[in-house]
Amino acid sequence: MIKTSTHYQDAKAVLNLPAVLAAMLIVLSFFAFGCAGSEKPKVEAAPSPVTVEAKQQQMAKLPPPGLDHVEQAVKRVFKDRAVVDVSQQPSFVAGDFNGDLSQDIAVIVKPGAGKIAEINEEFPPWILRDPFRSTEPGAPPLRIAENETLLAIIHGFGPNGWRDSEANQTYLLKNAVGTGLGFQAGKEFAAANSGKTLPRLHGDLISEVINGAAGYLYYAGPTYSWYDPKTFKGETQGQAIHGRAPAMKR
Repeated sequence: MIKTSTHYQDAKAVLNLPAVLAAMLIVLSFFAFGCAGSEKPKVEAAPSPVTVEAKQQQMAKLPPPGLDHVEQAVKRVFKDRAVVDVSQQPSFVAGDFNGDLSQDIAVIVKPGAGKIAEINEEFPPWILRDPFRSTEPGAPPLRIAENETLLAIIHGFGPNGWRDSEANQTYLLKNAVGTGLGFQAGKEFAAANSGKTLPRLHGDLISEVINGAAGYLYYAGPTYSWYDPKTFKGETQGQAIHGRAPAMKR
């Protein structure tokens, strides 16, 4: 009777051997997975970020813009649909207008000969805006007239700024060409006008006299706006303010 019981138990153990082995394999797999998961992934150290000061120094070392390079940049963006208006002096000025630490160029342009239809295409690769007109939903699209002078602002890309072949983001501004096109450093302007009501400045400003009113074009996020120190009342909450157009001289 005892032998029979022993043989029975031995047979039962043999029959259960595959289940035991399967259980052991499951435990071992969980253990191996847990060990592997506990190891931290090896990540290469990130390169040291270029400081703001270093990028500012890079911009300071860039040579002054020359007409040849400016014409090349305008041709890169507009092809032959717009050209530099050399009758305007000065016709261009450089600065970091959108505050991304890459040099931009603001240049006075006019439609290329016979290209008025092309410059008014429905989906141009540039952004057409009027600093004195808010873009409201349903408003008629802006149109460029024959021989109209416009201000093109080509945003820079990387350390080479507006000269870079990848620098294509461009704002084309109507009613934004006056006299005395110039540059005003944003930080210096803010410091000199401390305590006054100022717009939120992202970068440098473009100084001009438009219709007899001295003011500044500045980047306001989705567009460029006009700041007249004599009439500016402040920006409304949550939206960019477009400057009020100076009264036309009669």
